[in-house]
Amino acid sequence: MAVRAFYDELAPLYHLIYEDWDASVARQGAALAALIRERWGSGARVVLDGAVGIGTQALGLLAGGFQVTGSDLSYPAVQRARVEATRRGLRLPCLVADFRALAARSSSVDVVLLADNALPHVESEADVATALAECWRCARAGGGCLVSVRDHGPPPPAGTVEVRPYGERFWDGRRYHLRQIWTWRGPRYDLALEITVATPDRVQVLETSYLALAPDRVAALMRAAGFEDVQRVDGRFFQPVLLGTRPH
Repeated sequence: MAVRAFYDELAPLYHLIYEDWDASVARQGAALAALIRERWGSGARVVLDGAVGIGTQALGLLAGGFQVTGSDLSYPAVQRARVEATRRGLRLPCLVADFRALAARSSSVDVVLLADNALPHVESEADVATALAECWRCARAGGGCLVSVRDHGPPPPAGTVEVRPYGERFWDGRRYHLRQIWTWRGPRYDLALEITVATPDRVQVLETSYLALAPDRVAALMRAAGFEDVQRVDGRFFQPVLLGTRPH
């Protein structure tokens, strides 16, 4: 399944990945706001969320007073992000675009955000480099880029299967069970997201894949794209965070 199709189908149920999505929105927004302030100062308020999804990070930043534009390759996800913002009394302008070709003016934002391991969701390191070049283009001088990625450690042997359960969820009168199944094939892993609806019994399987890029490698690619003072921060977000500044 192509990345776009994966997120198109996931959009209505994306919030079920989180035990309490609203709490996650608030927690992630507060964490990102603190990181942005500490790195780029209180004047850095204009954010382009280049992988906005249904708004998990963008909504929290908006609630904290940031000006956020969302962008995502999935139209259903973007539509839902807009609806969720309106439901909260917030305004979230959104664009439909691949983060390898962001629909934003050069030097137009303080910070470009690519959270929740979105960056390695491509075919090659060349694609990652292209995306980071776009982040550099869109960030103003003195602003920068904030990326969060998984830290997998060394890839296990090809063919290794890992099962990662989310647990049980209740929503809209139905009970759901969710789990991820990762199948490793060298430097990539295929991800199957199983969503089981217990009443009535039905299983939906969404499939996609990722590059298993180590945070250190992403940091090196950020430097190659032109970002300076690239820093890894652990323990502040649910994934390692990489921050880099576009020089003046």
